[in-house]
Amino acid sequence: MQLSRGQRARLADLGLADTPFAVELQLNSQGLTIDASCFGLDAAKRLSDERYMVFFNQRSSPCGGIKLTGADRFEFDLARLPASIESLVIALALDGAGQMSQLGACTATFRHGASPAGGYAFDGSHFAGERAVMLIEIYRKDGAWRTCAVGQGFNGGLDALVEHFGGQVAGGKPNPQTAAPAPAPVPASPPPAPPPPKVSLSKITLEKRGDKISLEKRGGSTGHGRIVCNLNWSSGAPAGKKGLFGKLFNSKGIDLDLGCLFEMSNGLKGAIQALGKSFGSYDKPPYIHMAGDDRTGANAAGEFLYINGDHLKEIKRICVFAFIYEGVANWGQADAIVTVAVPGHPPIEVRLDNHDNQKNMCAIAMLENDGNELKITKLATYFRHHMELDRHYNWGLRWAAGSK
Repeated sequence: MQLSRGQRARLADLGLADTPFAVELQLNSQGLTIDASCFGLDAAKRLSDERYMVFFNQRSSPCGGIKLTGADRFEFDLARLPASIESLVIALALDGAGQMSQLGACTATFRHGASPAGGYAFDGSHFAGERAVMLIEIYRKDGAWRTCAVGQGFNGGLDALVEHFGGQVAGGKPNPQTAAPAPAPVPASPPPAPPPPKVSLSKITLEKRGDKISLEKRGGSTGHGRIVCNLNWSSGAPAGKKGLFGKLFNSKGIDLDLGCLFEMSNGLKGAIQALGKSFGSYDKPPYIHMAGDDRTGANAAGEFLYINGDHLKEIKRICVFAFIYEGVANWGQADAIVTVAVPGHPPIEVRLDNHDNQKNMCAIAMLENDGNELKITKLATYFRHHMELDRHYNWGLRWAAGSK
């Protein structure tokens, strides 16, 4: 079932009653930077618990009923939601310059497993100068879950959406309705309403080649915890984002891989990559694990490297890279985003630019142990093959031809 703007439907009519499902966004962003979020609201359409705002800085609700996997895919298991959550609103917000009227042809697709169950198509003609959009609502009514293709533009960005739903942005201006202390209550009067929940919208973007940031341990912990590197590609085609490497090329069967070179403090060196099935280990040296190999680009969540930050003192440096196993390089047709999530810190984004379509390998970021602080540097440098990258960063490994 294809929904038109404003149309409502029961999830049962989409074949999604009493079953987990996903909403996958294919955004033809036209060069815009867009963040997707999902607000879990109470009966008053308010965000009474900030843990039920799922977005780039908080990728799952505490119950696991809402998850953001990748940049633009939400997975829902409505049976897990507490009774206090009466509706879910999927929204888009611009990060940086632009307006929603610049969007190309986009879709929001409901999926049951890999199968589409319905969708909503939209583009910039639906909007004017707005910087945010309330896109899809999923809500309870008469004991059943329903959905509506809202498609409503919203002035302001993500912070304005948070405040619209009753929250407050951490570090922002106080809500004027709650900034002043409440007067002493008259006996038998109800207590003053609690302040709105605060939501942190902070993130860090390394814009230029050579930009870097150092992160210290937080909260008196003995290490940095689980560090997650996630890579996602955004195709320039109307089909939009498809996960790590997506459908970057028009040909079929393109296979692209991510991996890393590592150097331990004791001098041990090596590579983590699907080529040669060298997936590493999280609990023992090198304390780096690659989660699988997406051979088709169909995994909307992308591909992941997990680094055991509690053993950072045993790691000297890690060079995260991506390379094309089969096919012809065409980096200029895609925006690649690498997100590094370190517990206790805002997520760090590294955008691939300075494209070189003559080379099929890209060094993305360098992660280094800098006095037990984690230093992350944007590289965005392109090479013809592994050996050229190795020589450039003075790794000194011996390379042989391999296959998967």
